[in-house]
Amino acid sequence: MLEIDRSAPTSVHDQLVEQLRYQIARGEYAIDESLPSTRRLAEQLDISFHTVRKAYKTLKEDGLLDSRVGSGYTVKERRPFEKAERMERGAEVMHGALQRLIGLGCTEPEIEALMQEQAAQLDYVGFDRKLLIAGPNPELNTLWADQISERLQQPVRACTLAALQRHEDADYVFTPYDHLHDAQQQVPRADVLGFVTHLPSRVLDRLTRLPSHSTVGLVTRRRGSIAPLSSLLRQHAAFNGQVIAASVDEGTDHLSSFIGQVACVLYTPESKRRVRTHLTPDQTHSLFQVLISTDSLDALAAAVPA
Repeated sequence: MLEIDRSAPTSVHDQLVEQLRYQIARGEYAIDESLPSTRRLAEQLDISFHTVRKAYKTLKEDGLLDSRVGSGYTVKERRPFEKAERMERGAEVMHGALQRLIGLGCTEPEIEALMQEQAAQLDYVGFDRKLLIAGPNPELNTLWADQISERLQQPVRACTLAALQRHEDADYVFTPYDHLHDAQQQVPRADVLGFVTHLPSRVLDRLTRLPSHSTVGLVTRRRGSIAPLSSLLRQHAAFNGQVIAASVDEGTDHLSSFIGQVACVLYTPESKRRVRTHLTPDQTHSLFQVLISTDSLDALAAAVPA
């Protein structure tokens, strides 16, 4: 998962470049797979989309990415550096890291201990394993990937079912039970594990207390999320009123009037930041998540070695 440390001496651009370079090297993005759009990644990290675009261009210049009209930036297949160049570039990285450690006052034994600890940490998080969450909707997939990553303490990346065939090298694939058979057919070599989901009790409680003639507003990040999330809302909530929905894909100018029409606003994590600025103090609202059940998370943790 990408994280920006604004207190770090390294620029945001350099932090983003190095983290993306690391993810690509680990195979977290398949060849020809598109990276998140510049605006989407900028919103997730709360940084300028110009910074994201500059980072993508840097990686393109390094031969890691390609840019195509209509596809954005995609991972490019390339030959690895020759050993001599790898060692030379690696030496530059190590030299900079050692300078910083010495500047902090670390002794030689402490530096050696830190190196060993970090090398062990790479093994701990499953450096050689590829864990995927595969589902029908990108917004849900990202939400589920975060939940499973937190439970397993290992990186899990999101992937749509439509793109799953491009990940034949996956070790573990997690998917809702109603998509289990489809996932097994697409990646027969992977260990495909199912899970059960539910809506948060706070959302269900809030909806059941609304009058039957009320209107609920659902706000998603992506337009394509509206249909499946609306269906889940109807399926799991004992609410017989009207449900209307909107996305923030194409801006937020419509949100104020949209919110004024509904008794309660539900918004997804990816749309939260943009929705909250339009809420009035007396507006009833709640974060709308689809949670993986505790027993499913426990079963996944038991099935995947630490």
